[in-house]
Amino acid sequence: MYNWRYHIASLVAVFLALALGLVLGGLVVRQGGFDSQQQAIVSGLQKDFAKLKRENTALRSTLGLESAYSTQMTAAWTANRLKGRGVLVITSGAKNEGVSAASDAIKQAGGSAVVVTLSKPAFGLDDSATAGVARSVVGSATDLKTTVASTLVSEWSQPDVPRPLTDALVKAGAISVSGLTASQAATQAVDLAAFGGTPDGLALDVVQNYASQGMYALGAETPASNTGVAAAAAARKLSAFDTLGSNAGDFTLVALFSGGQQGFYGTGTGAIAQFPPVPTP
Repeated sequence: MYNWRYHIASLVAVFLALALGLVLGGLVVRQGGFDSQQQAIVSGLQKDFAKLKRENTALRSTLGLESAYSTQMTAAWTANRLKGRGVLVITSGAKNEGVSAASDAIKQAGGSAVVVTLSKPAFGLDDSATAGVARSVVGSATDLKTTVASTLVSEWSQPDVPRPLTDALVKAGAISVSGLTASQAATQAVDLAAFGGTPDGLALDVVQNYASQGMYALGAETPASNTGVAAAAAARKLSAFDTLGSNAGDFTLVALFSGGQQGFYGTGTGAIAQFPPVPTP
């Protein structure tokens, strides 16, 4: 099996060999020649470098093979697993959050992505004007954010229902929504949203509300985003993964939405495995 650590170690060895070669070269320039011991060291380094070069060429070839195989097998397994399902994707719109990766994985599996992009943290409810807009729809709730979260889930998870709060927040510029039609419902949800490296609390409330109603709900992030959304979701006992944008991430997203073993998957602290077991068809 391809081993990244071995590959990295071999590259480090190559650079160390080159560095040592430069040092010895400097000695040659200063001293005018090699002694027998130096000659033996250089000869040994040349052999090691040639061996490492051959091994790295073989590793690159193996990596290419494994990548092609993984891509093909992931596409074959995920095909139509989410056929006809609408999946809510909540994002702040940051480039590295992986909204395109999530949407592509959902579409590849036959589902429809409903993307809600937050313009501000907490759906803009920390702003008095936006909070006033929300209250005009939901009434004088004691806990506005909790009421907004539950109301939005009701509007998004059912087809052919009025969506006055959604419309009001869009009009106020607090959120933008794509993929949500009158007859479309998002009965599953994945949260990617974070601002300034901090997971958005209200977005997490929304996906937790999905889970409390028996619908699949996840927290996810890409390896590059480092938003903490996956760990924050796991802390709320939601399923999560931090490999979005990879073949393993595509498989994990679809597997968790298809009844696979729920949990926190990926490479982060607290992950129970890199990806879930393949669900039984």
